[in-house]
Amino acid sequence: MDSKYLLISGIIVIVILSIWVAKSSIVKENNYIKSKEVALDTIDNKPVSFGYKCVWFAVKASNTEEVANVLHLKNIKPSGWQEGIDSAYKGKVYVTPPIDGWVLVIGWGLPAGDSEESIIELKKLSNKLSQQFGEAQFFGTHRVVEYHCWLKSIDGEIKRFYSYLGESGENLEIIGEPTEAESNYILIDTASEEAKQESYWEREDLTIADEEIVMQIAEKWSVNPTTLEDRNNIKGLGLLGIYK
Repeated sequence: MDSKYLLISGIIVIVILSIWVAKSSIVKENNYIKSKEVALDTIDNKPVSFGYKCVWFAVKASNTEEVANVLHLKNIKPSGWQEGIDSAYKGKVYVTPPIDGWVLVIGWGLPAGDSEESIIELKKLSNKLSQQFGEAQFFGTHRVVEYHCWLKSIDGEIKRFYSYLGESGENLEIIGEPTEAESNYILIDTASEEAKQESYWEREDLTIADEEIVMQIAEKWSVNPTTLEDRNNIKGLGLLGIYK
């Protein structure tokens, strides 16, 4: 019995060791693959364009880490453009390297400004960023519900905020006068006195915001994100994290 017991015990130990070795090899292989993917992403770190069906800040800053710190991002790690933008569209937040004096903060993990509660949070965050860095802009657009928004905050105060939701046919928020970048448009104002008249809705000179207008204003205010892939003067890694 003793010899049989020892034999069975030995076989069990060998089986357990074999399983452990196999699992260790798989883990090492997976880690190697992941590290190789990260390396490739950071080595071939070309800017990736974005903008459509997305929300982002443009912060007048030259230090990516400082912007990420003000946002209090969690689980921060260095990231190349491809991983950063892909993750931003999936709910995380990507903070880019500086672009002509601006740092972009991208992702659906940010307050989108598409609801009353979200607008309150967006205003607070925009003013916090502009108080720290002097100026912060926000842009959002999603063609499915025809949500389009742009905001400019300077020294802790909202100077311009225009937001339109086509799904409900109304402006969610309007603050301030149109900027020079908006001078080519007579933007619809659903809360105005004129909008109470039926004739207002028959006017042909009114402009309803769309995603292309958002990009045009972004270009005039700071950076057009749809053209980044064509640029070769953007260097360094960004930071990827989670907001709240």
